[in-house]
Amino acid sequence: MKVTSKLEIIEKLYNHSFRQISYFQNDITKFKILLAVMKNYNEDKLQTIEELIDELPKSISSRAHKLNCITDATKKNYLVKETSKSDQRKKYLKPSQELLAELNEFLKTLD
Repeated sequence: MKVTSKLEIIEKLYNHSFRQISYFQNDITKFKILLAVMKNYNEDKLQTIEELIDELPKSISSRAHKLNCITDATKKNYLVKETSKSDQRKKYLKPSQELLAELNEFLKTLD
């Protein structure tokens, strides 16, 4: 793949009109959260919010900022919090149906 083609892909990653994708792209912490949630969802893996926060690099943001990003994304209904049926203290994140649909459309533009 030529450098020009690679640069075009990078440009497509940021020049789009997908509102929810843009929300996650405007902050490295939000973007890492999106990637982790989508990876877990695609692998059918349950990861608690605490585990997710611990997995994110400490160098990118504070624990409080990570929690604020998750809280904000759930308030906007981009991410959905689910409580474990076996342990009410455990909470998991999954993408909303709208985010999944938008992400699928976004990925089509990269082809």
